[in-house]
Amino acid sequence: MPHALTVETRRVEALIPYAKNPRTHSDAQIAQIAASIVEFGWTSPILIDGDNGVIAGHGRLLAARRLGMTEVPVIELAHLDAAQKRALIINDNRIALNAGWDDALLVLELADLSDAGFDLDLTGFSASEIERLLDLVEDGDAVGGDTEHALRTAEAANDEGADADAPEDSDEDGDEDHNPVPLVAPVSRAGDVWIIGSHRLICGDAADPTVVAALMRGETAHLCITSPPYARQRDYASGIGDWDALMRGVFVAADDALRDDAQLLVNLGLVHDDNEVQTYWDDWIAWMRAQGWRRFGWYVWDQGPGLPGDWRGRLAPSFEFVFHFNRSNRKANKTVPCKFAGQDIHLRADGSSTALRGKDGGALAWSHEHQPTQAMRIPDSVIRIMRHKGKLGRGIDHPAVFPVALPTFVIEAYSDAGEVVYEPFGGSGSTLIACERTGRVCLAVEIAGEYVDVAIERIRQQLPGLPITLEATGQPFDVVAAERRGSGQVAA
Repeated sequence: MPHALTVETRRVEALIPYAKNPRTHSDAQIAQIAASIVEFGWTSPILIDGDNGVIAGHGRLLAARRLGMTEVPVIELAHLDAAQKRALIINDNRIALNAGWDDALLVLELADLSDAGFDLDLTGFSASEIERLLDLVEDGDAVGGDTEHALRTAEAANDEGADADAPEDSDEDGDEDHNPVPLVAPVSRAGDVWIIGSHRLICGDAADPTVVAALMRGETAHLCITSPPYARQRDYASGIGDWDALMRGVFVAADDALRDDAQLLVNLGLVHDDNEVQTYWDDWIAWMRAQGWRRFGWYVWDQGPGLPGDWRGRLAPSFEFVFHFNRSNRKANKTVPCKFAGQDIHLRADGSSTALRGKDGGALAWSHEHQPTQAMRIPDSVIRIMRHKGKLGRGIDHPAVFPVALPTFVIEAYSDAGEVVYEPFGGSGSTLIACERTGRVCLAVEIAGEYVDVAIERIRQQLPGLPITLEATGQPFDVVAAERRGSGQVAA
């Protein structure tokens, strides 16, 4: 008959590790366990015998000590005899090792977590293992492949300092994405307006005021978060001639799409040419300021580990910029939990606290003086979100995928539920997906019919059940696709 199990707490100092435990724990693994406890909490109590001897959970106990914890959750298994305890110590570790991995599901889960901006180090895989697995997704080799082989290859690459993926012939900062394979011939064509739940996506040129007007219909957006092409770094489907002219055209037209107090945030990455960083945005930013947009903020997007390669002597690229423009201020929403919420450890004995200093050296006013730490704070100006890795979805791709977590971060900081977000470079649909997940309304433009199709298919895969219809006819995408391909109306 099964014994009733009860979770209780015991003091860390009272627990006694098994001296003959054959399972070892490296410092790196203990750090991983500690990070997991911080992120997820205690998900698996330590198993002990009736004398506080540890049966299973030696690594968790070491991690608790590293974190300075005084108490931990335990389950007492006092009913086990000495032989059973010794066998369970081995059993608890060994049986888990006998499991395998479903290659396709593992890499897709990692790709989805990466797209959501989750720190993949918390999965327990090393950075090199993650990179190798996600590269398999990009190359289309994961399904039916050998995950264990990929992990062993990653370990070997780490040990040998391998750099097989180094882009030695490139002198620009690209990313890991490659040119797309469009969905057969594009179904979407210029002028199509797709109704996607509460959102709208139009196929057209965001520099054309008539296209923007057809999308907005008199509505104006509280926020624009977008990621235009980086100079002429890539050959997109629509082609890029004069980058400055493209940007001027798009943001002239955007004026009618945005409220006077709108916040405008634009992601741009570095480009190198002739062995120099090209600040290709300088003329465009000067033009934006001439239009009355203030260069309000300049943020860094920390994308995680640097990209593979030797980069001709430069350090591995691992960041991009987000430029923040506005004509009037809007306070950022407090979206980040404070580590010491409700505590008063920051206060001096007299109840005061440290504060920023003015030009005269005097302490500036602090709105929370004499109060405990608030529950939430505004986000940092360094945005720590993993770049998108892996395939976009089943049968779809895009040359430069915007991870959903980045627009989500900005949307939550600078808009409220129900407000409108304008996206002039719709791309693969990341901003629209972020708006749906956060309860905002996205009005987006994408010039290339094939990328409109990619965005729609990505949305169908990530947000199943969200209705998608062509506004002109009320027909679902599949019906429109069948009719246009059947009658030869798709673009060649």
